[in-house]
This record gives sequence, structure tokens and C-alpha cells, in this order.
Amino acid sequence: MKQVTVIGSGNAFHTDARAHACYLLENSTGEMMLLDMGATALYRLQQEKTDLNAIGTFLITHFHGDHFGGLPFLLLEMDLIRKRKPELIIAGPVGVARACQQLIDICYPDFDFRFPIHYQEIPDKGTALHGFQIQPVPMEHKPESVGYRITGSRGNSFAFSGDARMNSNLLDLVRDVDVAVIELTMEAQFDPPVKHIALDEVRRMRSKLRPRRLIFSHIYDDLARKASAEGLGEAAYDGMVIRFD
Repeated sequence: MKQVTVIGSGNAFHTDARAHACYLLENSTGEMMLLDMGATALYRLQQEKTDLNAIGTFLITHFHGDHFGGLPFLLLEMDLIRKRKPELIIAGPVGVARACQQLIDICYPDFDFRFPIHYQEIPDKGTALHGFQIQPVPMEHKPESVGYRITGSRGNSFAFSGDARMNSNLLDLVRDVDVAVIELTMEAQFDPPVKHIALDEVRRMRSKLRPRRLIFSHIYDDLARKASAEGLGEAAYDGMVIRFD
């Protein structure tokens, strides 16, 4: 893997003007994959001057709007503006085809895209797509939620939690990867707890979170400053480029 560009690092509310979750992965052999595509994805990708037709795969963690709500607009742009011809793979957890088609039909009913779209559920054993090896790990958030361990053509590894709870699966997801991006939603967990990660949980579990580099996303500025100041990890920001040297 060559690099990951943080297209959107924020939560559903755009707190501190951060865009919705979206990450652009670029392999060392040139393949590109988009990991989650919240409602702001097209706007931010245009700001980054991204060649949308170079993206071969969309990969989705779960079916909340701030993680896949930008899909219809990306497809419309690819079809009508970029005149896309190559097939696009839209991959994700169980139910990905149904969830995506429902969203597309709500936004643009009866629209027929003129380039081929192939839906693929990521099997538990993992799969390879356009030069990326993808291994899903169930996350506790929505019933379909998964995080991904993704390995590029040079053997570099990247993990993304999507939205998640702090549990043993999250620890397994990030263990020994080169770079892990996990959500960090709030300063303290609620009672009863919600299915997001809090800073007090990270403090308590940091010694068990063992990627080589840990980055927090789904975040707001004050929380980002606190996590960074305590040396718990780095804070993502829109436009951040994570390079694999």
C-alpha cells in the first residue's frame, strides 16, 4: 500500500466542520479503493481533485448515512460527468446490495447507470479486490457492522474500525497492523453505554491497543487535542495523508 488519504474525519454532525467518514486507499501498484463514503464524500473528493474513474472498489463498513450516504451522488457523478466505463465493485457486509439499492432508489428512482456495478458481500474468510486483501472483523455498533484489516501489494497493513464499541474484536482488528484508524466519539462513556468509543475507555485499554501507529477519527477538535496531548495516538483531520514508507 502506498498511502491512505483521509477524505472525512468527522462524526454525523460535522462537528468543527469535519466531513463525514471517507478514506481513499492507494496501492503501490496504482489501484484505488474508497472506504466508506458519507454524505460529504463527493464534495471532499472533488476538493482533493480525485480521479473517480481510477477507483475500482467502494468498501462499506455499515449502513449509516454518515458512512455510505454519499453513494448515490458518487455514482451519478461517475456516470453523467466522468462518463465512467469500467466496472465498479461495491463491497461490504451482508445486505450490501439491498441497502445500497434502496438508498439509490430513494435518491434517484428509475435511474439506470450506464457502467457496470457489481455488489459483493465480503466473506468471513476475507477476499482480494483490485490488489487489496480484505479481512472483515465484526464490530459492535449495528448488526451488520464490520471493521476491516486491509493489506496492500507491498504487505503494508491498515485497519479501520468504522463505528464500534471497545471490545476484544476491536483489539483483534488493530493488533500488529502498520496503521489503525479507530473511531473516538466522546470523552466519557455513557451509562448505560452506547456503541461508540470514549476517551476514558482508550485511556484504560491503551496498552492493549497495539497497532504500530494509532489514529483517531469520527472525532471533534477538543477531543482530538486531548487524545494527542495525552500521547494516546494521533488525531485524523480532513486531507491528512498517511504514507506507508
